[in-house]
Amino acid sequence: MKAYDKALSLLAIREHTAKEIRLKLIGKGYGDEEVEEAISRLLEEGAINDIRYIESYVRSRNRKGGESVRLMMLKLKDKGVCSTCLESFLSEYKESDEYFSLLKKSYDALSAKKGDESAIRSLMNKGYTLNEIKRAKMDY
Repeated sequence: MKAYDKALSLLAIREHTAKEIRLKLIGKGYGDEEVEEAISRLLEEGAINDIRYIESYVRSRNRKGGESVRLMMLKLKDKGVCSTCLESFLSEYKESDEYFSLLKKSYDALSAKKGDESAIRSLMNKGYTLNEIKRAKMDY
């Protein structure tokens, strides 16, 4: 199987970044030149798309109860997502009702179990700022 075909089979399962595809293909023993040609072709065809990857990642995190924008930014940068795309998308998401309603839901669940102060500490340990937590508590 060619590197391009293997990459397509990986992308059929879920979105991947170019960095992830590169690492997986090299790990499977494909040569650097063949890997780079496959990635270039996939980028040209739109099969690898950082915005789609970010959207998929955020949806996945939301299904699991949410995650702070700060933490998502760190994890996505590590996955090789385009910094400009990342900052643009997450700055909009950070102001969305969806972000704050998920934060409110997490806060409510934690405060019911552990109390207000403990809930705030737990959320701050997950990367949320105190201002974000206060906003979620009051507005949502």
